[in-house]
Amino acid sequence: MSRTAPGGTAPGPAASGEAAPPEGRGRRASVRAFARRPWVRRTTTAVVLALCAGFLVHSFARDGAATRTAVGLLGPVLPLALVPALAGLWLTALSWREPLQALSVPLSRPSAVRIFAAGQLGKYVPGVMWSIVLQSRLAAASGITVFHFTAAFGLYAAVSLGTGGVLGLAALARHAYGTGAALVAAALVPVLLLVLPRLLALSVRLVKTVPSLARRLAPVPLPVLRRSVWLCAVSWAVTGVHLWLLAVALGADPLAAVVPCVAGFAVATSLSSLVVVVPDGLGVREALLAVSLASVLPAPEAAAAAAASRLVLAAADVLAFGYGSLAARTPRPVPATHAPASHVPSSSPHHRRKDDAC
Repeated sequence: MSRTAPGGTAPGPAASGEAAPPEGRGRRASVRAFARRPWVRRTTTAVVLALCAGFLVHSFARDGAATRTAVGLLGPVLPLALVPALAGLWLTALSWREPLQALSVPLSRPSAVRIFAAGQLGKYVPGVMWSIVLQSRLAAASGITVFHFTAAFGLYAAVSLGTGGVLGLAALARHAYGTGAALVAAALVPVLLLVLPRLLALSVRLVKTVPSLARRLAPVPLPVLRRSVWLCAVSWAVTGVHLWLLAVALGADPLAAVVPCVAGFAVATSLSSLVVVVPDGLGVREALLAVSLASVLPAPEAAAAAAASRLVLAAADVLAFGYGSLAARTPRPVPATHAPASHVPSSSPHHRRKDDAC
């Protein structure tokens, strides 16, 4: 309801005591409108993808000797190791999708894989911003707002680091205290995974008490966090199988290599992801993997397995993004329905989404 002055006319900024909007606000709105144009989004995405490809090629060229050695020793095994790497990436994308669609709109699996895999390519450029740029651009095309995307991004980062740390406990315990401690730590993993969703929910509530961060976070229902945590935990385990295959092919004992490969991969990747100034933790993850594998492989073979792991995971990222892009562009037939549009049941996904977000 609009206010009017005593004389019957609407008050201006001086009469109402409200300051006129600054000129800079209008310019910022124009810039945002320009950035939302489809051709600008497509151009930005293409430029960032080109940067990702350049840094990815450069990273392998810089360490060409190790890459050639790994390919020479493990050439026939690399396609087999690619299978669990792709399966793990798919599960990781589904885990990432849980908080995102709980906060915004439903997201199909191919679209989730496409957007997530774009962020995976962005990690090959130094700095975390490139992953965010790629993913947010593609997410906007699916109707996901920047606020919901950044809130879900923070939540999933906590889920990924938390589950990676929990699964990595067995590798850390084995390295420090031996096999018995590793078995005890592995037995505690399911218990810790049950507790982790509640800890994450509590952390969000605590962080939201900070005014500068409250605007950037949004809580999600506890069942959503549970699904995200368990999907992410399974994805760590499945992805770690690729390293186990490489290690066994190089002569490691299959049983003794399980903890160093699966748990060691989880903790090495989690810790190296914190080193954002290095593209995809280049060098950091390989060093940590070599330390983890040193108990089951000689040092040269452990280094070769770590280098081959990077090659396999990079190939999985590229293939997943390509598949997601093609699947997202393939039109799907809309099932015919005879129900009138006005008779939408209250249990439709749109109504449920509103209920879940409350």
